[in-house]
Formats: sequence, C-alpha cells, structure tokens
Amino acid sequence: MSTWRFRGGWSGVASVALAATLIAAPAIAADVSPEVAVKAALLYNFTKFVEWPALPTDAPIVVCLVGHDGIASALVETVRGQSINGHGLDVWVLQDSAKWRACHLLFITDAETRRLAGGLDGIKTLPVLTVSDGKGFSLTGGIIELYVEGGRMRFAINLDTADRAGLRLSSRLLGLARVIRNGHVQ
Repeated sequence: MSTWRFRGGWSGVASVALAATLIAAPAIAADVSPEVAVKAALLYNFTKFVEWPALPTDAPIVVCLVGHDGIASALVETVRGQSINGHGLDVWVLQDSAKWRACHLLFITDAETRRLAGGLDGIKTLPVLTVSDGKGFSLTGGIIELYVEGGRMRFAINLDTADRAGLRLSSRLLGLARVIRNGHVQ
C-alpha cells in the first residue's frame, strides 16, 4: 500500500484526480467533460478516506448515483478493477430513495437535491456518505458538497452530519476541505 502526499493545495488534488481518471480509463477522456471526470475521480477518492462502521471485510463498497448518467459511466470506468482495503467497488444508478439504505456513498446531483430532500431525511443517521454538487448541500443536511471556486473543484464537509451518520473521515481528507461544524465554516 502506498501513501500519496498532495502538495500545492486543492489544485494538486484535482489535477491528480483528473489525471488518475484519464490514465485509468482512457476511453472516457473524449466522452466526458473534465468536470464530470473530476467528480467521478473525487467520488472514488472519497471512498479511500472514509471508514464505515461494521462493513464486513468481504463486502463491496456500494457507490450510488442519482441524476447524472455521465458521472456514473465515468465512475464505472474509474473503479473498474479497483479495490480499497480489500473491498471491491459497485456502482449503482438509483432513482428510488427506498434503496439508498444499501449505499455507502450516495451522490445526488444539484438538479435532484431539492426534489429528493425527503429521501435524505430517511438516511441521515445511517452510515451513508452523502455527496452533492448542489449549492448549500453541506449546510442543509448533506455531508460533502462539491463546488467550484476560482475555476477549481473544491469541497466542503459537514462534520456534524458525518458524526450523526457514524462515519469516520480521515484527517487527510478534512485537511483538503472547507470544514463545517455547528453550522459554521471553520
């Protein structure tokens, strides 16, 4: 197992994430936008820095996506043949919020967050890492919010929501994020 150190702040991480996606899946480079490729790579990388309670050693990590088939396709290519700490990765595209309980990571696009807010209420105390590119997601009950600032993809993490879900997030991940605690950016 190797340890990666990212220098140069978030731009370095985004560049590495994009490069990893393009190297791992050259067939998707022409088919998807750089933003979609970076989001897929980030979702994959988030799974590396989260501990789910009671995840059986032979169980796959289930990554669910709602609202963007392009990200799902890019993610499938990114995770093909990959494993994290002995866990394979399964990618599901779901619309039915009743199935979200089976997810370890749930990505909901901005367009779907308002429509599906009730479904999020049903899983907020379950060990599901919720991620969205919806504005304000991390302040309204989500765990990780993707956003663009200064032309770069960044993310915010709501630690209170992650704690309620029983998830342990790596300090390395938190060091790259805008951290939200008690409703305030820290």
